[in-house]
Amino acid sequence: MIDLGEKFEQGLRLIVSAVAEAQQRLTLSLDPSLAQSQLEEIARLRGRPPFFRYLGCGVGRGARTLSADGRWLLDFTLGVGVHIFGHGNLDLIQTALRAAAADIVMQGNLIFNDEYGALMRTLMAHAPRTMAHCWLSVSGADANENALKLLRQKRQGRPGVIAFRGCFHGRTSAMAEITDRPDYRLGQPSTFPVRYIPFYDPRDPKSTEKSLAALRYILAQEADRMAAFVVELVQGEAGFAVAPREFFVPLFEECRRAGIPVWVDEVQTFGRVGELFATQMLDVSEYVSVITVGKILQGSAVLFSAEMKPDPGLISGTFAGATVAMAVGRRIIEKLTTEGILGPAGREKQLEKICFARLKELNRRYPEKLTEWRGVGAMVAFRVGDGSTAVTRKFLDRCFEEGLMMYYGGHEPAWVRMFLPAGVLSDEELDEAFEIIERCLAA
Repeated sequence: MIDLGEKFEQGLRLIVSAVAEAQQRLTLSLDPSLAQSQLEEIARLRGRPPFFRYLGCGVGRGARTLSADGRWLLDFTLGVGVHIFGHGNLDLIQTALRAAAADIVMQGNLIFNDEYGALMRTLMAHAPRTMAHCWLSVSGADANENALKLLRQKRQGRPGVIAFRGCFHGRTSAMAEITDRPDYRLGQPSTFPVRYIPFYDPRDPKSTEKSLAALRYILAQEADRMAAFVVELVQGEAGFAVAPREFFVPLFEECRRAGIPVWVDEVQTFGRVGELFATQMLDVSEYVSVITVGKILQGSAVLFSAEMKPDPGLISGTFAGATVAMAVGRRIIEKLTTEGILGPAGREKQLEKICFARLKELNRRYPEKLTEWRGVGAMVAFRVGDGSTAVTRKFLDRCFEEGLMMYYGGHEPAWVRMFLPAGVLSDEELDEAFEIIERCLAA
């Protein structure tokens, strides 16, 4: 990066100090009626209302965000898991301001500045050893599309994909075909074979055996049509469903014998499971040919082994990401790996332990209202009542009115998902969140 000089750095420090001061002494005169009219206009423009009656005013402090109608809210949605360092993080703001002074707003895969290479170098320095190359893109779905293309090319044009029940891989046409939610592709054609096997069921001692049998059946019938086996090691959209290493290894070994590459979708798990990669957390890197990451990266990337390197014309794209997003994404990786957030004794694992203990206590006190919980690291989920979507959404609306934003995943049953801002969340804020959860359960 070009040295912008001491005067620029001095000015940058003044701006960051001003931002910090503004956040500390904020006395905005916010108009709830104006916020409501803006929300109505947004609903009209996009053709449907927002999930919450929330419009941010651009000011936040860590785990809290200030809505345009003047309410401070605890944010456990984080843009569906994007903002692991919460709102108004001065370190990331300073990084963003420095990058914003660059000569281009967007960078591409043809012409790029140092932020492009710096992000890839940082990402690959922490990637599993089996990964040799990296290609940057914008959304997680973009990265998954690139993964599917290079896998199909290496499999001589075989179109099919093996996936898990309950999976989610994106909203593009191809990713919606793979995603196990028929309601996400209403009116859309089916253009390639997708075969599903059951995900891990902790209540069934034969779960691994059943999934392995289903995989073997597919391979016996259609291995010559399959390009890859795509896996979420933690299923995000399904409500943070988890599985042990012992579940995945036999499936991966079966794919290895059949010559089917394993593609791990870490768009949501990246940086949120106590390690930077869930692939590393479960020690399954040796089986994996392709990994996709996104969300907290502020962009996305597909990582792949040397054997998966595609022909030059296969993968490209006008945009690889915004200059600010690349710089911030790199800084997020640096912070995650140096500030005590990851690792067995890191903040994410601490939060997991605290949340599970609190949820267990709520289950003891309200056994018919909080019925199950699961997750890993900064991804924690629980089920309310029978888990119906109607009951879950009613509970989320009540929590929002009380000052806590959470989102859900899964479909009949649905799960309340807590995307924890592990980089900034205090024990006191977590206590406040659980007080709100208990009030809303008891109501």
